[in-house]
Amino acid sequence: MNPWIIAGLCLSGAGVIAWGSARLQLRWPLLVLAALLAAIALQLFRAAQGQGGFHDLAAVVAQSFTVLPALLGMVTGLALARIRGHRLAWRSPQIILALASMLVAGLAAAATLVL
Repeated sequence: MNPWIIAGLCLSGAGVIAWGSARLQLRWPLLVLAALLAAIALQLFRAAQGQGGFHDLAAVVAQSFTVLPALLGMVTGLALARIRGHRLAWRSPQIILALASMLVAGLAAAATLVL
């Protein structure tokens, strides 16, 4: 399958989930999405590190075409929701945990690309 189609679907899907979460004032979909992205990013980072000198280059490609577009989609969806007047309670524990998970996913994706 074309990786650009996968990237577009990750971007749009995460954006819709983030926008819908903000619009409906639901915190758990954003938290679940961020936690899943962090888990995927960390697994791909570990795969890219490799064992015994062998690195999985497909993990770098997968990170570039799944996690990074999904993170961009989340940020875009939240920004569009904010522009339309749908705000999240940023100081709630769920949102703080979601932001921390997004940060972990972003750092793991960046570290994978640096390898």
